Amino acid sequence: MLVIGIAALLFFTLGGGGGGNSTAKGAAESFAAALTAKDFEKMRSLTCPEYQARVDDMRKLYDAEGQLDEIEKQLESLPAEMREQAMKSIEAAKNIKFTATATDVKETSDTTAEATMTVKYENVPEDMKTIMKDQEDTLYLDKTDDGWVACDK
Repeated sequence: MLVIGIAALLFFTLGGGGGGNSTAKGAAESFAAALTAKDFEKMRSLTCPEYQARVDDMRKLYDAEGQLDEIEKQLESLPAEMREQAMKSIEAAKNIKFTATATDVKETSDTTAEATMTVKYENVPEDMKTIMKDQEDTLYLDKTDDGWVACDK
């Protein structure tokens, strides 16, 4: 379930990373870099206010200690063999890495832009490959008084 939640949230929240937010390209690249680094404060600063709660939700998904406690509680009711298999999957999921990139950034008006956001996964266990697939989506950006920020449309 944790892996499904992470994959869904990444797909829904996709963003950019690398060079500030004074340009749409810089904001998209910075968002992608922050996503890859799991730098939630940076991601939050590069997201419009109405969508910052999504970044906060993503941070909760990556709270390994809190998630593990919750998962262990849920696993208690499973038969021992299923619980053991689930724990193996959780352990294997710890090795999953992902890289987010932003490309093809284009300003669609003076205050809006779009970028292609790609998330590529590595070290995905065989039993998770159907849900942890590389993803590509559009990242929407808005220009604010403080610079460009990711904002869903």
